[in-house]
Amino acid sequence: MAKWVPKSGEVSIKIAIVGQPNSGKKNIIEHVAEQYDQSALRSASVSDAEIVRAEFIWPEPVPDGPFIRVGLLALSGKPLHQAAEQLLLADCDALVFVVNCDPSKISECKSTLANLMSNASGIGLDWGETLLVLQYNNAERYPNTRPEDLDSWLGVNVERVERYHTKSNNRDHQVLAVNAVIGAVIAKITQQSAPEAEVVAVAN
Repeated sequence: MAKWVPKSGEVSIKIAIVGQPNSGKKNIIEHVAEQYDQSALRSASVSDAEIVRAEFIWPEPVPDGPFIRVGLLALSGKPLHQAAEQLLLADCDALVFVVNCDPSKISECKSTLANLMSNASGIGLDWGETLLVLQYNNAERYPNTRPEDLDSWLGVNVERVERYHTKSNNRDHQVLAVNAVIGAVIAKITQQSAPEAEVVAVAN
């Protein structure tokens, strides 16, 4: 959860990008890192997977508030042990769960989502304090797969979970979900109201 750092006068928040293998998680964090000049990617191998990290100061100042330092982490690949994802989930303020739009991968996605919920429960993640959004990615490869189809296949409560329908070859699409959850977390900790996000339609 968001932490105050007295020495620097900053508030530190943590955002995790998780989801099924080959859904584009590493691509997303790379595009977000490119968006912020002072951000640098670092990675480490964990349990046959890769944890990729970017850290940066949020460029939009908080009125009469502290600087916001964002720690963004993605788990790329398919870890052998649940501890890798549990490490990523610990103390998170928000999660972006990335879904491959390939209909043949929905069963795998359901299994990955069930594992996420199990790991979140295992570390005592407080869903009342943790924001979850879904990013339906690789839309350009599966133009006949509609967001509402994915909602139905995954059993998503559309009134409670925000979804983004994105193309992996569109840089603007790739950063939408992450930037939205960062903004929502900052709004929450600064007691401001964040604008509601909507499912992103496939752009031309």
